[in-house]
Amino acid sequence: MKDLKSKLKLYAVTDSSWLNGRRLRDAVEEAIIGGATMIQLREKELNDSDFIKLGLEIKEVCRKYNIPFIINDNVKVFKAVDADGIHVGQSDMRADLVREIIGEDKILGVSAETVEEAIIAEKMGADYLGVGTIFNTSTKLDAITVSKEELAHISYAVNIPVVAIGGITNDNIMELKNTLIKGVSVVSAIFAKKDIKNASKALLDNVNKYRFNPLDFDSFIIDYDGTLLNSLDMWDDVCSRFLKSKGKNIIGDVDKETKCMTNDEAALYIRDKYFSGMDVSKLLDMLNVFIKNEYTNIIVSDGAKAFLKEMKKGHKLYLYTATSSLLVNDSLKKNGIYDIFDGIYTSTNFNVSKVEGLGYKKLINDLGLNPLKTIILEDAPHALKGACESGAIVCGVATKKNILKFKEINNYMDYYIDLGWWK
Repeated sequence: MKDLKSKLKLYAVTDSSWLNGRRLRDAVEEAIIGGATMIQLREKELNDSDFIKLGLEIKEVCRKYNIPFIINDNVKVFKAVDADGIHVGQSDMRADLVREIIGEDKILGVSAETVEEAIIAEKMGADYLGVGTIFNTSTKLDAITVSKEELAHISYAVNIPVVAIGGITNDNIMELKNTLIKGVSVVSAIFAKKDIKNASKALLDNVNKYRFNPLDFDSFIIDYDGTLLNSLDMWDDVCSRFLKSKGKNIIGDVDKETKCMTNDEAALYIRDKYFSGMDVSKLLDMLNVFIKNEYTNIIVSDGAKAFLKEMKKGHKLYLYTATSSLLVNDSLKKNGIYDIFDGIYTSTNFNVSKVEGLGYKKLINDLGLNPLKTIILEDAPHALKGACESGAIVCGVATKKNILKFKEINNYMDYYIDLGWWK
């Protein structure tokens, strides 16, 4: 797959009707100098001959600055000017047929409004998606408005980059923060402006503001389960499975009751309900052995490992987890990432669960970290809430579970990333 993530930050789509007599070639050059990272020639009123002539002019400008040049919808014009790629909508030629025509080396962009359309477009060969309309726009009066929640769902559902399109301006661009997009696609926000260069610069500045930038931080406090280790499914019913393995009949919803507990707390809860009189430390050992048999065989993703290695450059990395250190240390060593951390801590160190911000606050204070230069990476909604209450910067890590609670967790996050797609 082509690496387009950085090229999609500010995707400028032309419309000469906004230029008031100015040459499109000059306007495109100003947009690129200001910060546009990709150009699409979209001139609906031109016949093919004039479209091709204009396309050759704009292609020359894009080549000068090494900017990808995309033709909107018209395969004939695309082939005539030998553009870098083509963008098609849902009502245009099918994406798989376009891919057959343009070949594998060229860029194919496809418009989408739903998760289903996005997944189909990716399977048909799309290299990126334009998702919208996000805000009301004068260029597409009949377009369906896509919510920011749906935008985040689409971005997470596919393995190709997504740009938001439709009505985006400097006044609303920051509302797209945390939607996992790789950039924005704009028309009038650039080409309707008198000063096109500065309009582009201002838009790109705002794109960079809502994107997660590791250079803004000195230290990382990183959760393990869910955030780095894909172990969430295992934890969902671990207590009930443990009790069944010991021949116990389940009373109520033990998994729900113990969901936010540490292993020590869960062992105490289970002892009081099911193992009256047993020493809690013995029961904790039994629970840990049961969990360890499954837990240490779960593998950290390649994306998470790559993320950690890159963050290690110039940053302090601390692990903070609710899971027993006995389990975590073995798992970290098996996954080859134990030595990457400058410190490994569990919430039992502070005798609080992650629902509260006190543990994060104490860890930050004990380590002498600057809260404004420290970022906490978490995935679970209750932990994100606690992290938010600590006063530090919070970065949610997208998972198949928390994306379903996007509206809730968005209130707790300063950033939201997919570890395999964070750049």
